[in-house]
Amino acid sequence: MFCPIYFNLDFNEGSLGPPRGGLDGRGRRTKTVGARKHVSMTKAEPPSVQRRKILLAGIAPAVHSLISTFLSTMGWTYTVIQNNGEMPAVLEREAFDALVIDLSRSHAEAEQTIRRIKQMRPSLGHRMLVIGQVSEPEIVELVERYDLIQLSQEGLLPQLWASLQELLASPRSRELPSRGMPVARMIFDSLRYPMPAGIRGSSPGPRQLAYQHKKTIIDLSIEFTDRSGLTSLAGQVLDGERKSRIDNLPVLLVGGTGTLARTTTNQSGEFQMECEFPEDASLEVRLGERFWVLLPLGKMEWATKRKSNWRTET
Repeated sequence: MFCPIYFNLDFNEGSLGPPRGGLDGRGRRTKTVGARKHVSMTKAEPPSVQRRKILLAGIAPAVHSLISTFLSTMGWTYTVIQNNGEMPAVLEREAFDALVIDLSRSHAEAEQTIRRIKQMRPSLGHRMLVIGQVSEPEIVELVERYDLIQLSQEGLLPQLWASLQELLASPRSRELPSRGMPVARMIFDSLRYPMPAGIRGSSPGPRQLAYQHKKTIIDLSIEFTDRSGLTSLAGQVLDGERKSRIDNLPVLLVGGTGTLARTTTNQSGEFQMECEFPEDASLEVRLGERFWVLLPLGKMEWATKRKSNWRTET
């Protein structure tokens, strides 16, 4: 037995009723209202496979009511949480096929939520669908960095269904690893090359690093600054093929709690930041549209030791 479900491609809350009309060339029932076209979708009853389960997080009541009604109609199950602070407990108890989340709040809270989800349920890393008014630049940046799927308010349900079908239609989709940010390869680290014996007693210089991703080289210099007690990082993005723009590229310093500092490159691809570095840090650099690379800086014990020596001397 097949139950028809109708989509309005220009969706509004009053458009779930079955349309009247004929069949198109492919045998699908259609109805045109002005420039709108309704397309019939079908689902088998009873389902022959385990029902999919979706987590709806931080979504406005009117919207989650709309989505939950639609998912129930399609034979799927769902869990709703209003406060993203409930997320860890829910993820501990239940497994989900996908997550629909509203990130239209402070970017710091949004980033912490995304990182927590990816740490607890890596399989959800590429199955997060974002709704809401995503206009704040930092939120748009988060969607890019974590390769999330963004749905617009207009035509929400058709987009949601198409995205879920694409993500979950394949039997292998549950087994696919989460898409991660590409990691640049470290090609030089001055800490691996000890200073000559004659100058080992001198004040140590900055730590020099170089990373490579395809034809792009990123040079870094990290040093502890006596004047401020902070750690200074300077770098430059170099495009070996000189085909890509290297100015105005976002550069983020990221620690366990999220983004700690941010800056952008100048016309020469240079950037600089100064802050309190965590014990374990990394850089994230945007090299193109929806394309970021990760530069692991590793443990920062060497900087901590220099800071301790400086405090002892002063």
